[in-house]
Amino acid sequence: MRAGKTPLFRKAIVPWYDSDAVCYSVMALMAAVLFFSVFGVVAAGEVPEYKGNAWVPLLLLMMSLGVLISTATRLVRRNARPASGIGF
Repeated sequence: MRAGKTPLFRKAIVPWYDSDAVCYSVMALMAAVLFFSVFGVVAAGEVPEYKGNAWVPLLLLMMSLGVLISTATRLVRRNARPASGIGF
């Protein structure tokens, strides 16, 4: 067996920063940031002096939505993968 190849019966070690608990925490934090940015867009739309600065909460909304979607996609792909190995 070559040194660079892992056997099929071993489970891949997931780093702590890519674990399910951290991914769910990141998704919760991004959902909070998303709601905060929505309120920022609404506040910028109501006050005429702030309409020129509405791009800041819009940018925050798009970035948090991007992180939320990419983390959710990562979780779905990881959990939808068929289990490899003998089946223990």
